[in-house]
Amino acid sequence: MNHELGSMIIDNPGRRSLSYRLRDTALVMATLGLWGLFALQIWSTLASSEFLIEQAYALAVLKLTALDFVGVFFLLHSWVIYERLLFRWRQRIATRHA
Repeated sequence: MNHELGSMIIDNPGRRSLSYRLRDTALVMATLGLWGLFALQIWSTLASSEFLIEQAYALAVLKLTALDFVGVFFLLHSWVIYERLLFRWRQRIATRHA
């Protein structure tokens, strides 16, 4: 079975509408925001003079980072599966009506 996701996601003229652009922009902004918060937490932890005392805080930040990675991976993985199922569903409808 050959999955051609490139033409479905990357270069599909039907996906250039404003709603798709807003959705993609929201996903990018959410991801960049999470990374920004992570970087701010790391910077504030390293900038403090009590870094050795706050090891529990550092471990909590690392756990939050791991959860962030899992969440973003799950979100993107689910989105790709949804797009693939939607593409197949539309192909079935098109072949039935053709």
